[in-house]
Amino acid sequence: MRPEIVHAAPHRGAIAVLLPVYNERGCLAATLRSLCGQGVPFTAVLVDDGSEPPLQVDSIVLDYPVVLLRQPRNGGIERALNAGLEYIAAAGFQYVARVDAGDRCAPTRLARQLRFLEEHPDVYLVGSDVEWRTDDGALAFSVSLPSTHEAIARALHHTVCLLHPTVMFRTSVVSAVGPYSLAYPAAEDYEFFWRIARRFRVANIPETLHTQRFHAGSISVRNRRRQIRTKLRIQLEFFRAAEPMSYVGVLKTLALMAAPYSAVVKVKNALSRAKAA
Repeated sequence: MRPEIVHAAPHRGAIAVLLPVYNERGCLAATLRSLCGQGVPFTAVLVDDGSEPPLQVDSIVLDYPVVLLRQPRNGGIERALNAGLEYIAAAGFQYVARVDAGDRCAPTRLARQLRFLEEHPDVYLVGSDVEWRTDDGALAFSVSLPSTHEAIARALHHTVCLLHPTVMFRTSVVSAVGPYSLAYPAAEDYEFFWRIARRFRVANIPETLHTQRFHAGSISVRNRRRQIRTKLRIQLEFFRAAEPMSYVGVLKTLALMAAPYSAVVKVKNALSRAKAA
């Protein structure tokens, strides 16, 4: 299922910002505006995953070029991401940055992550700390993540410590570990990051460079139970008997299965307030 190239502006820069979209509901424009003024040249690669009506983008108001690919029918985020990666690799981009519709990037994000990867040639993927805000701008909660490869590699056993919309990675890593798998619905990023972290060094910049949209109807909330079940499968696949965090991870995921999402949000809110105090 190869995508149609609906719009392809001349490419700019070594970075492709990969953004899959399905039936966008008015959140994309703010995300695209947040990418203006990043301080480094880049090209946005949007993949319309069979939206009805088809996605339309007004790129005139943006200070960067936009490529719009359209899948012939909705095939799920994994296929949309892989279609984007295939285009990005063929076009010769060196780096892939991920963003989701509804999220916002700090004005320094792309420059900060590009500089980090250029200064650390042994690191193949870098994320950042992140916050979640409601549509009225109120902070729902924030997360500070482990920053070093060693800490991330251990934490992956029990938590998702590389957050998908925050990452930038070298395009070459895809040819080494393979694209997103279709076998892990709603947690394709967690399994993808596991494969990368097993072979290459990864990192997080300990700064909040990304804001995710928090609302009760988000895809991640709607798919929560399926996501948790898939996460457990991944943890069992990468389970190491000699690693205590493998046991912790499985127990935490089983506990999350039983906990209502409202309780999880309350705990995260409390932790965010305690950190800010």
